Amino acid sequence: MTIQVKLNMIDNGLDFLLKSLDTIDDNDENLKYSIINLHAGIQLLLKELLFQEHWSLIFQKIEQAKKERLISGDFVSVNYETLIQRLKNIAEIQLDDRLIEELELLRKDRNKIEHYHFVVTPDILKSRIVNILTYFIPFLKAEMVEEGLVDSNDESYTQIIEHLNEFEDYINERMLLLKERLGQIDIILKCPVCYREAVEFNDETDVFCHFCNENISSFKERYIENFVDTYSYVKDGGENPLHECPDCGMDTFICLDGYQYICLTCGIKPTQDVITTCDGPRCNGEIVYREEDGASFCEYCMDYFKNA
Repeated sequence: MTIQVKLNMIDNGLDFLLKSLDTIDDNDENLKYSIINLHAGIQLLLKELLFQEHWSLIFQKIEQAKKERLISGDFVSVNYETLIQRLKNIAEIQLDDRLIEELELLRKDRNKIEHYHFVVTPDILKSRIVNILTYFIPFLKAEMVEEGLVDSNDESYTQIIEHLNEFEDYINERMLLLKERLGQIDIILKCPVCYREAVEFNDETDVFCHFCNENISSFKERYIENFVDTYSYVKDGGENPLHECPDCGMDTFICLDGYQYICLTCGIKPTQDVITTCDGPRCNGEIVYREEDGASFCEYCMDYFKNA
């Protein structure tokens, strides 16, 4: 009879990560448990990746691997060095050099806390936690969430992400890490998920938040709901912040700062220098491209002149 083996390393790993954040704001000895729990959680999640490759790989000595011992827990689990080696060489999982460096520093901190008298300020200890999560969370998303091993709607996972998005040190570290990449993008939009200015927008089908490290679905609708004040226009009148796009004709053309415009549907990004309002008599001042050799008209007004 085939033995069905199901370990709970993902749930336990996420639970340890969440517990590490529960004590991260403490300024007493409880803060040390953030390091211990963080280390335990990451180790379990990394071991799950090995388990997915083959269950025997989480034994330190593969020749001693037996399913009965796996189920009972009567075995020596893979140590850190072997874990990383097998992830790279057998599971062929890409581990960023900086992530490896942070994992090694975390392991050393955990060992000092567990086995020696470890004296360090709370701010330094918090910095260690922030640094590792800055690199580990994108890895977790790429290797486990996107691969379906971790449900993106899992309660523990979503609580971890929500906690980190509210954690100022984590945000600062992530944004500093992204500074060079974001500096290469002409126009950066605010993300309706994390509320950070980290979105690279090409068109409504190609929207990537570098802070969330994922494509943002329904970006147009969510951006308008969160950041475009259509309520005041409907309630009090005045100018509608949503204009008809001169390219695609959708009512998703907005001004970002009085000078820069963008269409949240097709992605065009003209400035005030190249657009103007229609000079024709029939429309309501539709936005059109500026004609250098004369008056600028929308298609509706042009048709009116042709048929007059």
